Amino acid sequence: MKKKVTSLLFPLICLVLSVSCGKNNDNKVIKYEDIGEKAQSNTSVDILPSEDDNNEDTTLNLSNLDIEISKTYNLSTNDFLDRFQSEESVKRLILTSKDSIYFKSWSFQDSTTCINAFYNLLDCFGKDCTPIELYSTDFITLNYNLLLVFENQIHSIISKENQDLQVWHRYFEAENNISEYHYILEQKRNQSMAWFEYNREKSTLKKINNDQ
Repeated sequence: MKKKVTSLLFPLICLVLSVSCGKNNDNKVIKYEDIGEKAQSNTSVDILPSEDDNNEDTTLNLSNLDIEISKTYNLSTNDFLDRFQSEESVKRLILTSKDSIYFKSWSFQDSTTCINAFYNLLDCFGKDCTPIELYSTDFITLNYNLLLVFENQIHSIISKENQDLQVWHRYFEAENNISEYHYILEQKRNQSMAWFEYNREKSTLKKINNDQ
């Protein structure tokens, strides 16, 4: 009788143990956000940081920028693109009489590293870390956003009011002697994205998505 009871209990115990082990394995599944950075707002393209803790800056040469500037401040914000190893980054808050412009630049070792960082940026775009397809027009925010990618550099301009793309293009061309843009992405306030291509011979920008 004891042998029979034991033979019946053994498979039952194994069944209980297997179920218990299965539950324990489920509990041990580690989500990515538990071991890395949680999905955060991408401040480089959406959120306007406060200027309370900024220091006034006079080192950045903006003489080629056709904007009447009141003051320029250093920024010490953490941005999505800071996750990628860059050789240099510049972050400034440019104040005008009517606007606050957040100007940020990252210089990478080479164009391959630069474009890889840009593609990762598209995978986590805006304050909700929304994935954006290349040449997509779906993303809309309340602020003005401009991203320019050329050679080994990514430049981000965010402002409360819409900017003149040509003004910024002329500034970067004067500062960098640009031979080719990899990508130009502009999103005006409460409007869909627009992508542009650069004609070096004519030094003109042409919108390449015509679905707006």
